[in-house]
Amino acid sequence: MMQLQLFKTLESAKRGKKERSGIYGWHSYYAGYSEKFVASAIDYLNLNSDHLLLDPWNGSGTTGVVASNFGISSLGLDINPVMNIFSAAKSRYLLSQKPILYQLSHEICQTYSQMISEGNPLTEDPLLELMPASVCQGIRLLHLSIEASQYPDYPLSSTLVQFIPISNHPTSNPFQSFFHAALFIITRQLMGWQKSSNPTWFKANSSQLYSDYGLEQIRDKFRTTIQGMVADLETYQNKNQSQVFHLPITMDSREIALSDNSIDGIITSPPYLTRIDYAISTKPELLILRDTTYLRQLREKMMGTPVIVDKTIQINPIWGKFCGRLLENILNHPSKASASYYFHTQTQYFQDVEKSLQEIIRVLKPKCKAMIVVQSSYFKEHEIPLSEIYVEMIQNLGSYSQVIKREPVRGHLASINSKSNQYKPNKVYYEDVVLLEK
Repeated sequence: MMQLQLFKTLESAKRGKKERSGIYGWHSYYAGYSEKFVASAIDYLNLNSDHLLLDPWNGSGTTGVVASNFGISSLGLDINPVMNIFSAAKSRYLLSQKPILYQLSHEICQTYSQMISEGNPLTEDPLLELMPASVCQGIRLLHLSIEASQYPDYPLSSTLVQFIPISNHPTSNPFQSFFHAALFIITRQLMGWQKSSNPTWFKANSSQLYSDYGLEQIRDKFRTTIQGMVADLETYQNKNQSQVFHLPITMDSREIALSDNSIDGIITSPPYLTRIDYAISTKPELLILRDTTYLRQLREKMMGTPVIVDKTIQINPIWGKFCGRLLENILNHPSKASASYYFHTQTQYFQDVEKSLQEIIRVLKPKCKAMIVVQSSYFKEHEIPLSEIYVEMIQNLGSYSQVIKREPVRGHLASINSKSNQYKPNKVYYEDVVLLEK
C-alpha cells in the first residue's frame, strides 16, 4: 500500500442504522454512503447553489437527497432504471404536492378496481418465477394502472432546465416514480422476500401465506404503503421545496451525454470488485418494468458484472502498475477458473473504470474535483488495492489524484464466503475516498 496523507475534515462514509430505515428502507441497497459524508464532501468541494453536482453512479440517490437539502442542483446517472425510480421518489418537492399525490393514488386505485371488475386474465408472466399467480396478477394490474395515469410536469431548478432533454435519455418523473417505488415495496413484501447477507439472493419467508392476499387486499396494501412513504418523507424532510433539484437519468457512466467542462463537482461511489450482480439484486423490479431479455442485457452492460462479455480484453498499461501486477497474479494463479473466468471479469471491470474516468475528467470543469468512494478486496491471497489503482489510472489519464481518507471496513460482502480465508486469514478491508482534480 502506498503512503497516504489523510485529511480528517471528511465525515465517515459508513451509514448508520438511521440510514437503513425510513426513505432508505424503501429498497435494501447494499452499496451507499452516509449523508454526513456527502454533506462534508459538498463543503470540501466548496459547492453552492450556483453549482451543478454530478453522481455518475447514482444508486439509491443519497448524493442528490443531500445536495437538494442545500439547494444545490445535481444530476444522478445510473444505468439501472430501478435505482433511478427510487432516487426520484425521494424528492422533497413531493411534499408540497401532497393533495395531487393523494389524488393520483385514488385514480390509480380506481383504475385497478376497474381492471379487476373487467376480469383481466393473467397471461404468461416472468414474475411467476418469483410469486404465485394470485399475487402476480395483483402486481401486474397495479403496474398497468400506474402506467395508465397522467402525471403533472414538475418545475426543475434553473440550473437543471438546460439539461432537458439530454440526448433522449429517459428521466424519472418524481410523481410516477413515487408510485412505482410503492409498487416495488409491496412486491417484495408479498413475495415473502427476506434480507440476506448477499443482496442477489432471494430467500422467501416460509411463513408468508400468499393465499391471504386477494386482489382487493393488494390494492389496500398499496394505499397503506403510499401513506407510510409520505410519512417517511415528512419525517426525513421537514421543509417543502418548490422545485426539483435532483434529476435522475438512465445513462451509462462510460458514455455520459454531457458537454465538456460542464460539471462543477462530483461525489460518487462506483461498483466495487466484489462480484455483486447489481441487476439481479433488482430482479423483481426489473421484471415488473421490462422482461427477462432486458434483465439479461442489463446484466451484461453493468460495470462490475460477473458475466463474461468480452474475452479479448488485455492488460492496458494505462491502468497502472498496481492493476497490472494484480491481473498477472490472477492470470497465473493455480486455482480453478482464475485464468478462464476471473481474469476476464477483472479486465472487463478495469476497462470500464478507464472509460468512466475518462468521461468524468471530460465533463468536469478545469480545476474542479471529484470524490470517489471505493473499497479494497481480495482475490484469494492477493489484495486488490482499488483506491491505489484508481489513483494511478487517474494520473495516467492526465489528472491529479490521491487518497484523502481511509477507514477499515467490517462486515465486507466478500467475507460471506468463509472458504476465502483459506488463502489469507484475518483479511483487512478498507474504504477509501479518492480525490480527482482536473
